[in-house]
Amino acid sequence: MDLRDRLARVAAARKVVSEVEAKWREAPEHVGESGHPSRRPERPFDISEHRFDLGTLGLETVGRGPCDPLLLPHLGLKGEPPARWEDVLFLDTETTGLAGGTGTYVFLIGLAHFAEGELVLRQHLLRDLASEHAFVEHLGRELEPFRSCASYNGKTFDLPLLRTRFVMTLRSELTVDEGHLDLLHPARRLWKDRFGSTTLRQLEESVLDDGRVADIPGSLIPDAYFHYLRTRDEAVIRPVLEHNARDVVSLVRIADRVARAVLDARTGRAPDHAPAALALARIFQRQGEDEAAFCCYESAYADGDATVRARAALPLARALERRGDVDRALTMLETLLALGVGTPTWRDQAEARLRRLARKRWSARGGTIPVTCRTSLASPAPSVNA
Repeated sequence: MDLRDRLARVAAARKVVSEVEAKWREAPEHVGESGHPSRRPERPFDISEHRFDLGTLGLETVGRGPCDPLLLPHLGLKGEPPARWEDVLFLDTETTGLAGGTGTYVFLIGLAHFAEGELVLRQHLLRDLASEHAFVEHLGRELEPFRSCASYNGKTFDLPLLRTRFVMTLRSELTVDEGHLDLLHPARRLWKDRFGSTTLRQLEESVLDDGRVADIPGSLIPDAYFHYLRTRDEAVIRPVLEHNARDVVSLVRIADRVARAVLDARTGRAPDHAPAALALARIFQRQGEDEAAFCCYESAYADGDATVRARAALPLARALERRGDVDRALTMLETLLALGVGTPTWRDQAEARLRRLARKRWSARGGTIPVTCRTSLASPAPSVNA
């Protein structure tokens, strides 16, 4: 099937939807499963707005001042960096299914942005699936001013679904994710090894110390929405709205906690959890922030187990070499090799680095590597994987 045929099918589908909307609009009331009259709602979607003071949310970095371009990669940035926090749209969707695909509808989306020193959260609820065209048109107007967004696994789930709905209903494309901060990946780097799970609910309890007392499970949300469509019972959809609002606000707060960890590391206060310090060190290194990277590598090596120490040792040895501390780098690698730490590949790399450091030290002292040293470097201890 070529592109012309596909576009023709989309146009035919839109015509069918329009006809269904017209018939439904004219349909009389009927008695639903709840025993109450039920008919097509007068308005196709609802919009609710909530405003939060930044101090009340405990935000110290996110939402305050300009965006630091070196901070954004730590927040999972893919694409163009935003210039201001006001340019970032935090979003979370609720859908009619978790599998995705063209048969899955986005029926609720929470959108939050910073304005006038507050976090403004606007929730958009589709009250009838037959009105999706008008709903998506409205969302297009809401999203249009923004070119950057933040989400929690939105790169994999929320944005592809939104893009599908825009293509199917409007034959248009999204531009809100030209710069995308997906907080799932930074959260995993910082907290997965410590807490095991990195769901928003888990991080609310473990990182924000603000666990949910009552909350509808995400797996029940599609059923709750379909029940709401049949009965128009606002009490059914209210927990879904509260769940969505909590997700969006927690997303903003988690972004701020990640930003705080990064800024603390820059001032010499690396995370006390070794895997988190190692993860930050690698990003600092890619960004060219050598001092912060060195601080985090040192912390990871000092606090980590054998596996983490092996992963931190080689970049730490390179950093020590650049600082002229060759003796310390040599001692560190010799100790790890003598203990049998690391995989065979890691040991090969460590031995190569050790030979380089030994040559550099003896060259600096105006001599050559003694035969005994060359022999020991060529015959390392048997490998024992950590």
